[in-house]
Amino acid sequence: MKKLLTIVIPCYNHGEYLEETIASIFLSTKTYIPEIIVVNDGSTDEKTIDVFRRLENLGIYILHQENLGLGAARNNGIKIAQGKYILPLDSDNNVTYHYLNTAIDILENNSAISIVYGDAQYFGGKQNLWKNKTLDKKQMLISNQIDACAVYRKMTWTKVNGYAEDMPYMGCEDWNFWLRCIDVDEQFFYLEEVCFEYRVLENSMINSVKEDFDSKVFGYNAKSLYSLYNQSMRNDYDKLETIFYGSLLRKIIKLILNHFGKYSYVKK
Repeated sequence: MKKLLTIVIPCYNHGEYLEETIASIFLSTKTYIPEIIVVNDGSTDEKTIDVFRRLENLGIYILHQENLGLGAARNNGIKIAQGKYILPLDSDNNVTYHYLNTAIDILENNSAISIVYGDAQYFGGKQNLWKNKTLDKKQMLISNQIDACAVYRKMTWTKVNGYAEDMPYMGCEDWNFWLRCIDVDEQFFYLEEVCFEYRVLENSMINSVKEDFDSKVFGYNAKSLYSLYNQSMRNDYDKLETIFYGSLLRKIIKLILNHFGKYSYVKK
């Protein structure tokens, strides 16, 4: 029987929490039992490989591939997904009770909505709540507000050609993906409740980025989504100027000048 939802879990040498992650899926829904695809992105850690073996013995599908990075791991899992809807899930995070049921109900009953996202509870090295908000498209040009753990239509992934596989830093593929969804006018729905638990680890990818992280990732997004950034700057220069004001102003303005030319951002 074809599943409504496929959950894709990339994993590279990070199997320590994977079984807990999968257990949270089965605890979170009794209505829409999902297809689960774990993508082994070229793991070499023996403990992680042992976890894969245990999961395979339990009937969980493991897609084994060479180490290609997060974007490619997600894309390759989604390519073979049977589900109408997709949930990318990190191998150390957990989904919360009812999230999957609620998100699918929203998508099934509202054809105009493409993406459902919500709040997160930090745990591990950090304990507070990640309180989100309704999508601010202009702010999204500057910084990401939506984690990868959102339920969306598989046709949305197809429409934007999947995740970027050449991001300068892994862990930002979701930001670029959401921007491309904005660029093609896909509709986001903010579910105002805790939808997943975000484990904070000392060795998390997002904690190991370099000093040039902001400039490289912003530059990549601006270059790959030229029309989105350029049109927004032409139409909303005054608002963007206010958003930019602060510690990142000089860096961002310099990047804009480099990517778009000296006067391309000026409102006409």
